[in-house]
This record gives sequence, structure tokens and C-alpha cells, in this order.
Amino acid sequence: MKETKQSLSDLWALLRNKEEQLGLNKLTLTERDILQSIIHSQGNDKLISLQEILENCSYPRATFFRCLKKLRTENIIKIKKSSEDERKSFIEVLSKFYN
Repeated sequence: MKETKQSLSDLWALLRNKEEQLGLNKLTLTERDILQSIIHSQGNDKLISLQEILENCSYPRATFFRCLKKLRTENIIKIKKSSEDERKSFIEVLSKFYN
């Protein structure tokens, strides 16, 4: 059991260190959670539909958009409009946050 505690502690330390290197430590836990959800849903695609993220988000819509605004302000994500349908938007996470 002690080995598990130690490895979990090491993992958390590694995570916090990497978040600090990327400047993610200034985000709230909710903002980090939404970013992680976007990256996870994005998979290998460069863009992901805003609608798809909204459908899978467990946070209230207002909270989601407030966090999205902060992620844009911090230059972590970009929002792009569809060239075919201006009503559709896509989210792009800058490559340094998922490579």
C-alpha cells in the first residue's frame, strides 16, 4: 500500500510540475477540467465541434462558456467558425498543450 501512495504522490507532483511549465497553474480546477475534456474529446483531430463538447460537458452552460472565455484569453484554445455554416464553431487547442 505504501508503494501505491508513493507512486500516486509522484504522479501528482509530475502533473503539477507540468501544469506549471505550461502555465496552466493559473487556471481554476473547473477550467482545467474543461480543457482536459476538450483535449480528450478531440482525440487525434485538430478541431472539435463546440456542440460536441457542450453535449458531453457536465458543467452548466454558463460555467462552460465562462471557462471557454478564460481559455481563449490565456491563448490555450482558439475558436474557429465553419466556412460552410457560420452558425457552427470549432475549438482548436494549441499544439503545445497536447503534444
